[in-house]
Amino acid sequence: MATHQAPEVRREQILQAAQSCFGKLGFHKTKMDNIVSESGLSKGALYWHFKSKDEIFIALFDQFDREIFTAWDDLPTTSALDTLKKECEIVLGSLLADRSLVEIWSEFLKHPVARERFAAIYEASRGRLAKTIDQGIENGEIAPCHSTHAASMITAVIEGLLLQALADPAFDPQGAWPTTWQILSAGMTPKN
Repeated sequence: MATHQAPEVRREQILQAAQSCFGKLGFHKTKMDNIVSESGLSKGALYWHFKSKDEIFIALFDQFDREIFTAWDDLPTTSALDTLKKECEIVLGSLLADRSLVEIWSEFLKHPVARERFAAIYEASRGRLAKTIDQGIENGEIAPCHSTHAASMITAVIEGLLLQALADPAFDPQGAWPTTWQILSAGMTPKN
């Protein structure tokens, strides 16, 4: 006999199962039956919480988005460069904590609705990074530059590390991060 769980517990159970399935099989090959099997729940329970695979996929995307921005919001106020470094480390750490997230990340780009949301998230995260860069420029900690372009560059570097990990499972993005940050931050620091 199944035990009764709070809706948010069941929802999280479904999202974790879906994340695993999407990571292993990809979005298009994953069937609702795969998610049912992985979650250990009944089909009825799955459909009680989500109407479709698309809805689950978008919920997973939205959950990841909320977690990243919440973690950024919880950062203590420090120097601009330290804040940028920690924001990058949060993204890397979150995506690499579970290898399936790196796999799903590429799937998000292929899904039309998720891709639209991804574009909005990119805009929001570039804006957030640019604001930190602008504060660093104002404080003399970061060399004057076009902050939105600099934010795009930082985003591209993180994505580059993640794409390498996706293509080559032996590549360690977190191992490469200290040198990557050393070069990035040196390039942003004002020259005296």
